[in-house]
Amino acid sequence: MIYFVTEGYLKTKTPITQNVSAVDVMPFIAPAAEAWMQSILGTYFFNDLLTKYNAQTLNSDETALVQKIQPAIAWRAAVDCVLALTYQLKNKGLQKQNGDNSESVEQSEVGFVMRHYEQKAEFYESMVRTYVCKYKDLFPEFESDDNKDSLLKPQKDDNFNTDIMFV
Repeated sequence: MIYFVTEGYLKTKTPITQNVSAVDVMPFIAPAAEAWMQSILGTYFFNDLLTKYNAQTLNSDETALVQKIQPAIAWRAAVDCVLALTYQLKNKGLQKQNGDNSESVEQSEVGFVMRHYEQKAEFYESMVRTYVCKYKDLFPEFESDDNKDSLLKPQKDDNFNTDIMFV
C-alpha cells in the first residue's frame, strides 16, 4: 500500500537524494503517515482517503487535500531518515556511516538537521489542519461520528454525569 508518498516524490520534494536506496527510505513513509497525519485527520477519515488514493478514486476535493498531506508526510519521513541514514543497526551493532570523500557529522549536527526538517513538516501539517477545518463540509468522512480520534474534532464526552455537583 502506498501511504500517499512514493519514492519519487520523497526524492524530488525533500533533500533525500537520488543515490539513497529506496530500501533505506521507504520504511519511514507509513509510520510518518500513521503517527502524524492519521492523528490529525482521524483514523476513519485517514483510512478512507488512503483506500481511495490507492484505488485512484479520489474526488477533486480529496485530491486537493492529498496534495497538502503529501509534503507533510514526506518531511516527517525525511526527519526519520536523517537519523537512520547516519546511524544504522547492523549485525555488529550500531554503525556510523562513513564513505570515500565524505565526513561523518557530529551528533549535534544530526539533531540540527532533524529539527530543521521537522519545522518544515510542522508547517505543512499546519496547512493541512487549516485546510481541513476550513473545508470540513467537503469531507463527510471527517465529520462522521465514526471518525472519533481526530485531533481537529472536538470530542463528545458521553460519560458526563449531570447528577454530580462540585462546590
